[in-house]
This record gives sequence, structure tokens and C-alpha cells, in this order.
Amino acid sequence: MINFPFLFPDEILYSAFSRYHRDSGSENHKQTVEDLFGNRNVCASLLLPSHLRALCDRMPIGSKITPEELIANHTFLPYYQPFISDSRNKEMIEIMISENGPTTYMQLGRPASTVKIEEVLKFCPTCVEQDRDLYGEAYWHRSHQMEGVYICHIHRNPLICSTSSHANRRNKHMFFSLESILKDGGYREDLNQSDSLDIQMFLAEQTYVILNNKFTSLGLHRIKDFYIMKLQRLGLANHSGRIRWTDLICAFNHCFSNGLLLELQSYIGPSQEDTWLHKLLRKPRVTCHPLRHLLLLYFLGETFENMYYEISVGNPVYEPFGTGPWPCLNKAASHYKDSIIQICEVTRDSKTRQPVGTFSCSCGFVYSRKGPDQVLDDRYKIGRVKNFGEEWDRKLRIIAQQDISIREMARTLGCDSKTVISNLANKEISAEIIIELDQEKMINRERWAELKRDNRQSSVTELRKIDQALYIWLYRHDNKWLFENSPKKNKGNTPKERVNWEKRDHQLAKEIQIAAEEIKNGNTGKLIRVTKSEIGRRLGKLPLLFNMLHKLPETSKQLDSVVESVEEFQTRRIELRTLELKKTNTLVKQWELIRASGLRRNFIESHREQIDAVTIR
Repeated sequence: MINFPFLFPDEILYSAFSRYHRDSGSENHKQTVEDLFGNRNVCASLLLPSHLRALCDRMPIGSKITPEELIANHTFLPYYQPFISDSRNKEMIEIMISENGPTTYMQLGRPASTVKIEEVLKFCPTCVEQDRDLYGEAYWHRSHQMEGVYICHIHRNPLICSTSSHANRRNKHMFFSLESILKDGGYREDLNQSDSLDIQMFLAEQTYVILNNKFTSLGLHRIKDFYIMKLQRLGLANHSGRIRWTDLICAFNHCFSNGLLLELQSYIGPSQEDTWLHKLLRKPRVTCHPLRHLLLLYFLGETFENMYYEISVGNPVYEPFGTGPWPCLNKAASHYKDSIIQICEVTRDSKTRQPVGTFSCSCGFVYSRKGPDQVLDDRYKIGRVKNFGEEWDRKLRIIAQQDISIREMARTLGCDSKTVISNLANKEISAEIIIELDQEKMINRERWAELKRDNRQSSVTELRKIDQALYIWLYRHDNKWLFENSPKKNKGNTPKERVNWEKRDHQLAKEIQIAAEEIKNGNTGKLIRVTKSEIGRRLGKLPLLFNMLHKLPETSKQLDSVVESVEEFQTRRIELRTLELKKTNTLVKQWELIRASGLRRNFIESHREQIDAVTIR
């Protein structure tokens, strides 16, 4: 070759070939193939071109382009590399460099994949304008061509599809440059803006990240372990890694719309038991399309970069109670709250299915709690003490000889006063403590009787507020006596205050008008439809509007006048978005208004006249 075009950033190799064909002036595509590869039978492969060694050997003298550079920056192999093994990756590179091109798709399992290859090339109209300004011409971007990418990750524009299929067998030796497609009008402008813009933006951005960073293979087993760990944190897998499939599939389908999953060829039926998701999360035997990895990452609230980092620094393991060592919570021990426990046995609660951690200290103290831990302070909580241990018993016997109350002992040992009594092995000491408890009961009974005499008109709730500590002690240790000697409830003696419904109706009607105006004029940036529920929430009177409206005729009439139908709301949305766009552009394009308004297809058609009146095509 006398000349080969300069390769632009994010350009697919196919695009450079098409520009070479155009600039060479040749009308014979097979002659272009022979110029490039020295072989007229090489296919114009889009995703994974081969014969790259032959191509580099035929480059103009002085060219420093290598096959490895072409593969890394201008083919789609980097998109698959993190999800295949190192050995398979090296094999793929050798195949693409050599002349054994057809086997590349077999090595990746693409023929058997239910995610079919995009048959047409796509482009972003804003990228076209920028590329012409920077480089003098437009070209096919690599990041726009992958399956599942329908918008530009930079400009958020819907990608436009060309009408020429590179997958057609008649075109397998042909090259179509983007400029020639634009010149001939060989494209269709599809304004089918999905309501899942955030999901599509995530797929477009993550696809670009994977393509343009040299990520190495992560290993299918380590990827699976990462997914399981994240599912455990979401409560969709138990502590041993067993997945709750019914809950997972329901939650996954709820995260995405059925239409989007069908469009991405990744819908999972509720009763299906051998889907791509099962293959991804079970023992990995086959590779899975990267698009489906990205869908699962979006569901888990993760990004590919974060997964790559966590797997690279170490094998991700689900630890519902954090990493050890854990603190000993034996108040009787000198090492109280010191992190010296090395063993945490994790089981599952039979009712809640939540993990339960059992912590055993060398001092004999054993306690458990339910998880998973949410904050650092959870490490210092006890659910249940299973064994107090010898050190705790020794401390109990020591303080039992001291002149302190049972409650003080309980506070010192970190337990209930009944636990103190039941754990005293010396009966003589127990008898002394029981006598002490009886004495304390008599004193507290007298205090309660005195409190009643001083507050004869007070209810038991009011007496409790006066001396809460006394009430709690009697409730715990002398429950029956407390109930027998407390004031009885007076039923039906307190007259109910009648409601002035006419006054309430008049006042509420005014409040509804004000609330409706606040909703319409809100400065949060998010448009909110005026509904009865929204007004009720703002006024804190939701039950009144739904249950007592028959007693509020003026309020009902006011609600009917201010509540918006869906059609009215969409009309207001279009008007406001039009005003916002006209602040920066005198003329508003249809696709800009539709995207800014977030309109679905059915609303686009029903508001066609309004859209046409304020926009240009």
C-alpha cells in the first residue's frame, strides 16, 4: 500500500478500511481487500478482523503500527478480554494476527449466544459534527457498535442506524464509510427514546470503559464469587452462598422493564430454571456475553471498575459480621471490648433466614447476634448470651459478698438481676439476696402507694411519668401486685370534641389550592404531577382526603379543579421544557424536546400537534 489512513481515536478498523477504499478511488471492493491483505477472499469483518500480520506487513514504509496495537485500540476483543481466560485471550490474539479468522467467533461462543450480533452500524449525529470539526470527516466509533448500546455515552443522543448491513453475506467483501452513508442517506433516524435512559447510559458508559482500558482476565470463578458476595449483602443469597432464585429473578425483572430486557435479548421468565443468569451464577462452564455481565452489575448497584478493583486486590468474601478478630463483650473480664475473639461461627436463623454469628472467647464467654452488621457499632451488640464462662462466675461470687444491691450487680456484670440470682451457686448467698429482694419490694410498694395518695386523680400512665424508674422496677419484679394496685381506667367519661366539618372544609380547600400551586412551581428541578395523593402527603392529611371527602364538598370540588390528568401533566411538561430549551437555542429540535420531556412513544403521538408547533424537525 502506498498510503493508509491515520487511525482516529475510538475508530474501528473496519472504518479505516472503508476510508482507504474511498480514498484509493477503486470501485472494486475485492481489489481493496487484496491491497490490504494480499488475499481477495478475506471478509470485511467488523468485530474481530483477522490477517492483521499480513495487513501490517503491507503498510507503507516507515509505519510503526503493530497487530497488537490494532487489536487493543481498534477491534472489539478488549470488550471480551476480562470475561475469558488468559489462555483463551492469547489464543484469540494469535488467531486475529494469523490467517485463521473464522475461528475467532467460535472461540468466543458467539454462534451459540442468544445475544445476536448487531447487523447494522450506528452513529451519533453530534459526534459526526465534532469529528468533522476536529478531523475533517466523520468515522465509525467503536464504542457505538456493541450490542446493548443505543445512546452515545458522551452526548446522550439516541444512536442512528445505517440501512446497510455488514452482516449480509452479499456485503462480506464490501466497505461502507460513514461519510458515504451520510451522503447517500443510507440511515434511518429513530427517535424511539426509551424510558430507561439511566440504564442505557450505564450500558454505554461501561462499554466504553471496558473497551478503552487494558483490563486483563478476571477469571470466571472469581467473577462468580464477586456476584455471590454482592447477592448475600442484598439478602438474595444465604451465608453459605445458596441463591434464593425466586426472589432474585423477581427483583431482577423488577429492576428492568420487560421491553428493555426483550430488546437486549436477556429477558428471564419467572419459572425458567436454566437461563443465562443461572449459568452466570452457578459453577462457570461457559462464557457469558459481556452485556449480561453489565446488566447484572447494574442490578447489584456496581460498576465494572469497582468489580475489577475488588477482585484484583483479593478474592471477595461475604462476611456478614466483618473481619476478625471480634470484641469480647464480657463485662466481668479485664479484656472487655478488646478484639481478641478469633472464631465466628455463622449459621442461619430459621425464621428470618438472616445470618446468626456465634462468638466464643477464651474466657468462656459465648454470645450471638443476628446480622448482617450495618454499622461499626453493631460489633458491640449482644443478641443472646449462650455461656457466661468461669471468669464471669468468679466475678459474680466476689461482688455477691459486697454490700451492693442486686441491680448494681447486674449492671456491673452486664445482665439482668434475675440472671444474677439464678447463677449464684451458693444457696446461703442466694437466700440473703432473696431476703434483700423482698425488702426492696416492700419499700417500693410503699413508695407506689404514697405516689397514688399524692396524685389521686392521676391515671397509671400519668403516675408512670412522675416516677418512671419505680414503675419499671415494680413491673419487672412485682408485676401482679402492681396491676392490682394501680388506678383503673375510666371508660366513657371523657366527652369527645365534635368536629366542625364546615369550618374544616373551608380551610382545607384553601390549603389544597396553595399546595397545588407549590407543586406546579416547585424548584427541585423534577416535575411532579398534581395528584390527590401528592397534595395529601404535603399537607399531612392523606387519610382525610381519601376517607372523609364525603363530608368535605368544597374540598372535593377544589381537588377536582386542581388535580391533573396524565395528559394535562404531559402538556405542562412539554411547555416547561420548551421554555427551558429556548433559553439556550432559538430553534428547538424535535428530538431534543422529546428527550428533555422524557416522553414515551404513546405520549409523543398524542401530543404531536403541540410538539410540531414549537419545534423543527
